[in-house]
Amino acid sequence: MGALDKKFLAAWERLPKVPLAAMLFTVVLGERYSRIYYRNLVDDAMTSVQYAKQLALGNGVVFNVGERVEGYTNFLWVVFMAPIYAVCHLLGVEFVPVIIHVNVLITAFVTLLVYLLASRIWGPTHLATLVSVALCLVDNSYTVWAALGLEVQFLALWMLGALFIARTATRRRALYTGLALLGAHLTRPDAGLFCAVVVGNELFEALLAFARRDRAAARRGLVDALVMGGTWAVPFAAYFAWRYDYYGALFPNTYYLKLEGEIDAWSRGIEYIRSFLDVRAFVPVLGLFSVLALRDKTLRTLFVYLSLHIFYVTYVGGDFFPGHRFYVPEIPQFALLVGGAVDVLWQIVRSERAARLVARLKVSPQAVAGFGFAAAISVLAIVWFRGIAMGPLQGEVLTWRDNLRAHRRSLQWIGQHKREGETFATCLIGHAGYYTEMRIIDVCGVLDPVVARKHVANFGKGQAGHEKIAQADYIFAKHPSYVGLRVLHGDLYRRGYFLEGDLPENTFEGVWKLDTLPARGHYLPGTELHFDRGSELGWTVSGEAFATFPSYRNYPGQGEITGAWGGFANSFHPTLGTRATGSLESPPIELRGDLFVFRMAGGRDPERLTVSLVIDGKRAFTTTGQNGDMMSRRAWDIRPYRGKTAVFQIEDRLSEAWGYLAVDEIAQWVEDPK
Repeated sequence: MGALDKKFLAAWERLPKVPLAAMLFTVVLGERYSRIYYRNLVDDAMTSVQYAKQLALGNGVVFNVGERVEGYTNFLWVVFMAPIYAVCHLLGVEFVPVIIHVNVLITAFVTLLVYLLASRIWGPTHLATLVSVALCLVDNSYTVWAALGLEVQFLALWMLGALFIARTATRRRALYTGLALLGAHLTRPDAGLFCAVVVGNELFEALLAFARRDRAAARRGLVDALVMGGTWAVPFAAYFAWRYDYYGALFPNTYYLKLEGEIDAWSRGIEYIRSFLDVRAFVPVLGLFSVLALRDKTLRTLFVYLSLHIFYVTYVGGDFFPGHRFYVPEIPQFALLVGGAVDVLWQIVRSERAARLVARLKVSPQAVAGFGFAAAISVLAIVWFRGIAMGPLQGEVLTWRDNLRAHRRSLQWIGQHKREGETFATCLIGHAGYYTEMRIIDVCGVLDPVVARKHVANFGKGQAGHEKIAQADYIFAKHPSYVGLRVLHGDLYRRGYFLEGDLPENTFEGVWKLDTLPARGHYLPGTELHFDRGSELGWTVSGEAFATFPSYRNYPGQGEITGAWGGFANSFHPTLGTRATGSLESPPIELRGDLFVFRMAGGRDPERLTVSLVIDGKRAFTTTGQNGDMMSRRAWDIRPYRGKTAVFQIEDRLSEAWGYLAVDEIAQWVEDPK
């Protein structure tokens, strides 16, 4: 073996294997979950991304250009992302996957900090240290949220960093701890509670030293507490003054949206903490045993802070996201408290009384240690499998990934086809704002101070963060160019909107678009093709699909047809369902307009599910459905064929799922002279 090989082996032996393996495991899991989620982010994360994008582009810390509304609660995370976006924009690299990779790496460093803190408390090979690290790794929320893009891991990094620095003996310990506390508070406002507890614990340490008559230690502790508090509070006060001047509100708009009013969310909050514990087999409750180890300043800080934080989260009623995101930054802290409980139990096992009991039972110390390790592994396995079944992997990633990918594609298509000055009304503001680059009208109030400050009955009893919703008239008074699907209830066709039917394959079912045809022209009288009873003469039916032509309602097993008025063509059979096939042809139609307009619903198959306009024996126009039950509009430019005769044809040759078509509202439109 050469000298170089020996040096390499020596260096390898000196490397700490446990933290490196834990960090690698974190990265592998985070990246895997991100791939499963198609490299998407949850919409709340995309809201912060949009603010970072606008900041990087020089538009300020805003969502919509020119509108100063604080619709985020993670200032430092937004500021952190802005230069990364600027570099990606300069290099032509997609930003979202990059920030996911960054967040996964941040989570890996959080895992490292858990190990370093635990090693400082108990030692690098102590069972409590290993359990603390492992509890993070097996927690489904901890690893999944590494890939979903919110600031939760970034916040955990600052919080654990402050705790770690506070344990060191470095000369500027208090200054660096205060800066870490500032980072935590700038990342999320409610982290101010954590900062206060850390500084308060320093004061408590000074009081303990004073009680021991150690004046030097008491004086040093008091100075450290003042330095920590000043380094944290003074810059934060300056930031608070700036944001009040910038946004004109004492608190973020989300505060008014989620908390302002006579809120009673205790029952919702209690269920939130119960489900958090249930997913983890109530293992975090073991951390209560660490009350016997509160002589350690870190465990004391965590015990006090988590007690207060649980009370706060319960008061506000928790959150609606799967995976308990309000507790994700605290998962490492819960893990450390459980480590404290393990250490307490380990000390009990190693006590003289326990040793006498073990000797009386004739059990070897090795067997006791083996039982302890086996019990720890069993608990970790239970947490892992419960998290897989009940955590955000199942509740968010696998449940919504296809829907979110289709939604992103539809928004990208809209962004490519939008016109200057058009606006979009939706609740999924993050994705819509980022991908369409349109001004967003927020139906759910995150960007709207009027909606955020409205008063609602039984506040705190509905879905967290979604109890204050704008009224339809309020939104339509803003004249949005697009309205998100199912954001406002009902068929918006009578509101002057149509469901866009030109979205490409593998996108969302549709989007409501402002109908400009009535303002630009009129529908030609006598060109309507009705399906009302008594007016269907002249249509030719073949096969079983249109055996009950016309239809007046959806049939059993068929989704609710939204947008049909009176009778309509429907190839879904009352008893055969989608297994029925057939065709429907109109009588000859004289083409006199500029556009041939109709609405349709049904499945997508451009070969076997078609609606066509046949001219001179050939299909001049043809389309298919969107795999949806809501009627979207099609408009064909028939000006080149004006004066010709055509046949409108509906063909259903698909007997599988989504094997039906429904059509209504057929007419010809002509543009008015300017």
